Amino acid sequence: MRRPVSRSLLLAQILAVCAVLSVAAGVFARTVTDMAGHKVAVPDAPARVYALSPPDALLVYAIDPCLLAGWNYPPYPPTAGYLPPCAANLPVLGGFFGKDVTPDKDAILAAKPDLVVTGSMAKPQAAFNVFFKEQRIPVVAIDSESPEDYAPALRVLGAALGRTERAAALAAYAEATLAGIRKGLATIPEAKRLRVYYAEGGDGLYTDGADSFHTLAIKLAGGVNVYAKPQTNRYGMDRVTMEDVAGFAPQVILAQDAKCRDMLLSSPAWSEIPAVKSGRVLLLPDTPFGWFDRPPSFMRLLCIKWLANAFYPEVFPYDMVKETKAFYKLFLQVDLTDATAEALLSGKSVAP
Repeated sequence: MRRPVSRSLLLAQILAVCAVLSVAAGVFARTVTDMAGHKVAVPDAPARVYALSPPDALLVYAIDPCLLAGWNYPPYPPTAGYLPPCAANLPVLGGFFGKDVTPDKDAILAAKPDLVVTGSMAKPQAAFNVFFKEQRIPVVAIDSESPEDYAPALRVLGAALGRTERAAALAAYAEATLAGIRKGLATIPEAKRLRVYYAEGGDGLYTDGADSFHTLAIKLAGGVNVYAKPQTNRYGMDRVTMEDVAGFAPQVILAQDAKCRDMLLSSPAWSEIPAVKSGRVLLLPDTPFGWFDRPPSFMRLLCIKWLANAFYPEVFPYDMVKETKAFYKLFLQVDLTDATAEALLSGKSVAP
């Protein structure tokens, strides 16, 4: 004969079931609208976030580095001194960047992300969106190809990550920076804009076109990319000849690395190029992440100021040491000395 269940026991069982259901419902308690227009149910408090491409992962990092579930690629050695402990030893999960590179599904599952960020910089990602759906991991899409995408992308990420105040502060900086540059450039006639060449590779004879996301900082800072051809592939780095560069007659050259910069300044073959003759060969800073490219990241906001100041100092008389210190404090939560900021601006990879 079955014993009657006491009223108190029955009530306790009902409350326990309700508690379990409420916790389960709370896991995906919020809905956000991403930049693809999708309404996505996201965790109430995401703890482990994976992004499919470096530009998107670094936006997550800027909002809260401790939310990253892993890196797309191993951070470069000079980066280490800028990483907080929570981000210093994360697993490498792969992602969409470079030639024929895709994410590592097994590594991603092992990292147990509870939210995925994808978007315009993670192509072709459609098959992975299906994979994440099968794994019941929500996917939030953003655009991050251009610095002009950063403010809305940061706000979407802030909503998805539960970090709206932090994201709003970063978005406000992005908007104010670009608005200030646009205002200054409006005073410079197109005919007086500087002609700029982006030198990549050991011999400086690789470059990227004017419409490429790899070179957007040139355009946004008011330069005219002398290589006007369309981007041929997402990886970029089109091959040109020395005769091509002579015909481009750039007034400024941006060197991808120190080896390339030193070669340009010492090579007889480059000596008659206007930028070399005038000494306007700029080494692109890259610590802790690339300021200009490879991967393009939120650091481009500071790079645009640096380039605008280098191109047109009369129009943009920024104190770049002060600007650099303020940027690192806001976006990287790192305090720099004046000497460290000066070293970073010169392209040196130094610890904070």
